[in-house]
Amino acid sequence: MKILILSASIGAGHTKAAEAIQLGIRNEEIGIDVRVVDFMAREVSTLNWLTKKIYLATLRFIPDLYDRIYKFADGRKVGVSARFLSSALMYLPFARLLNEFRPDVVICTHPFPEAAASLWKFLHAKSARNFLLATVLTDYSLHEIWIYGEVDAYFVATPDMKRNLAAHCRPGQKIFATGIPINQKFAAVKRCPHAVTTILIMGGGLGLGSIEDTLLELDKISKPLKVVVVAGQNEKLLTRLKKFRSKHELIIFGYVADVHRLMAAADLLITKPGALTMTEAFAVGVPLILHAPIPGPEALNAAYAVTHGAAVSVGKQKISAVIEDLLSEPARLDKMSRAAKSIAKPLAAQDIAKKIGSAT
Repeated sequence: MKILILSASIGAGHTKAAEAIQLGIRNEEIGIDVRVVDFMAREVSTLNWLTKKIYLATLRFIPDLYDRIYKFADGRKVGVSARFLSSALMYLPFARLLNEFRPDVVICTHPFPEAAASLWKFLHAKSARNFLLATVLTDYSLHEIWIYGEVDAYFVATPDMKRNLAAHCRPGQKIFATGIPINQKFAAVKRCPHAVTTILIMGGGLGLGSIEDTLLELDKISKPLKVVVVAGQNEKLLTRLKKFRSKHELIIFGYVADVHRLMAAADLLITKPGALTMTEAFAVGVPLILHAPIPGPEALNAAYAVTHGAAVSVGKQKISAVIEDLLSEPARLDKMSRAAKSIAKPLAAQDIAKKIGSAT
């Protein structure tokens, strides 16, 4: 059997989810040929790559506009138009990948490749080369742009999302509330906070979230801290951070492969509410301080974590004040840690792998 997993390098989350599923399938199903492809890579399609560049520029410079587009496209009629446009623009790159790999199963962790795959299935409904199409939603909210009648199986984060999606799906489409797939090492690691209060700061794979402003806020805290910052793939940010002078012990990383160990050693994680980072934190049980959400899905991700008691959203407060309040209440931090663990689904990737295997 051949399985093609299509991700999108718009942030690190979609790719990390795809890689977790790949590992889960390899562990569950011996002998399966499973490949992860970045659908937005330049070698796949120059148009896709340019779309990604424009998308990221929009997030960096006019996030309010993105928020308006996100909400506008969630309407039924506009959502249908948005889906058709993305399907048409990205159909040919998908068709080339299909001819090259000839998969039995296609799994999408982003709506762009899902759109193209859905259009192919619609146009070739009676083709002998048809494939099972599965979609893994990588947020804690549902959006119209994910919904296609050609998808055979959906994997979503929560039971509420399953119920909401079922209201939009046709008969026969399967929906599973597996959770968002992450690497199993996040479930295996044990928390081991240091004697000195340790604050971990992350901004996703792109190093977003006003990290330098956060460091300035932490310098207002009198209690000694150990501050660990992960800049991800943002080389410019990494260069600036290495010149930053803090009164606290400050450790700076670029991209790291052992984020699970950094989370396990932290008393608090400050991050923008990307769904994958949040899901990894839930599995480890590290309390979250969420700020600087990308308008739209990340704001809804933050609401999910806060509602379930695993996080505090900064809002208009100062991060320094939020941290001082939390550090003065160890029992509250412990409660947040337990709340995070209670909503964690660290074996989602393996669950998805099993269900894909039984469906083929």
